[in-house]
Amino acid sequence: YNGNNILAAGYLGVNMPVDTKFNIYIGARYEFNRMRLITNTKDTQESHKSHDYTTNGIFPSLNAVYKFDERNYLRFAYGKTINRPEFREVSPSVYYDFDLASNVQGNYDLKSAYIHNLDLRYEYYPTNGELISASVFYKRFINPIEWTYTVNGGTDLTYSYVNAKGADSYGLELEMKKNLDFIGLNNFGVNFNGALIKSKVRFEEGSKNKNRAMQGQSPYLVNAGIFYQNEELGLNVAVLYNIIGKRIVGVGRNLGSGDNVINIPDSYEMPRNSLDLSASKKFFKSLEIKLSLRNLISQKVQYKQFENTTKGKVEELTREFNYGRNYGISVGYRF
Repeated sequence: YNGNNILAAGYLGVNMPVDTKFNIYIGARYEFNRMRLITNTKDTQESHKSHDYTTNGIFPSLNAVYKFDERNYLRFAYGKTINRPEFREVSPSVYYDFDLASNVQGNYDLKSAYIHNLDLRYEYYPTNGELISASVFYKRFINPIEWTYTVNGGTDLTYSYVNAKGADSYGLELEMKKNLDFIGLNNFGVNFNGALIKSKVRFEEGSKNKNRAMQGQSPYLVNAGIFYQNEELGLNVAVLYNIIGKRIVGVGRNLGSGDNVINIPDSYEMPRNSLDLSASKKFFKSLEIKLSLRNLISQKVQYKQFENTTKGKVEELTREFNYGRNYGISVGYRF
């Protein structure tokens, strides 16, 4: 296929300080976007057919901050955003995805998704460069885009994209960036970001789909790291850890009607621990050596399906692979 995209946009914002402690910023962005997809209706000759996907609208935003003092803030934010399909997500062309080990085909009828974002956050800045924050958030999705899949005989799968009617997501988030000199660990620091998330998809009335979380949305996630930085030695070391909760990688479906309904279960990516290490050392202020070790735990990636049957709950491992460990070293010299 061929494609082109035109985006025209304008933004207007107003900053309104109410007093020395309270500030409100309001803005609105107007966007006109036209994406044109040009495909062929025949395989053996040029037979162009164009599909236009046009969206336009106003996307408001609000950021209100109450300043208790120089270190403590309370922030409320709202923003409306849009998630437009990419060219290959609407193209009927089939391509092979090596991560999924499956074919992927777009959907002509895919629509843009709109998201309303609400966030209430408390922020504490112990010192310059440090942050501790806790927040609650809510997101409302209209026409969210999700992965789905079909079985093409045997075990071959083809993934594609569909719009759900809507979805809601809400949760708690904790973020921290802190030096550890207060416990005697000079030059050490920690970063942490963790969230608990609940999501639920809304379906059309009378739909056969059952209640479930959004495709791709984990119920929890953790990103953490510990860092060592010594400018005198020219040494930097970082150890990073992350994990995500069980999430849907492909949405199943119910096929047929009456007594001949066939249920294709959702496909889940299971939790996996990941650990990375990086280090760099400077010599003579001009020479720097960097070392990176990725995926040290090398835990397997697993896709599973779950189904309740008359004989109990069935758990099926449908795919398993390992990314393996990755080692890298680089040498740089600055003239």
